Amino acid sequence: MTPAILSLLRGVDTPTICNAIEVAQGQRRFNAFTRGTMLYSAPQESAIIGYARTAKIAAITRPIDPPETIKAQNGLL
Repeated sequence: MTPAILSLLRGVDTPTICNAIEVAQGQRRFNAFTRGTMLYSAPQESAIIGYARTAKIAAITRPIDPPETIKAQNGLL
C-alpha cells in the first residue's frame, strides 16, 4: 500500500465505505451483518487503517437448538 493510498484511507471511516459499496452496487449486501445503515460510533476519533485476517468458522456438528432459539439468542428476532 502506498503512502498516498494510506493517507486517503485515513480520511474515510468504515461505515462510509460500506454505505458507498451498497450505493454503487444498488442493493444492500450486508443484510446478514447489519440491519440498517452503518453509523460511525466515534466521529471525534481518527480512522484506524490496517490489514485484517478473516476466517470462516464451522461447527463439527449441527446445533441441537431450533433455529428460532438461535436467532433469539443472537438478537435476530
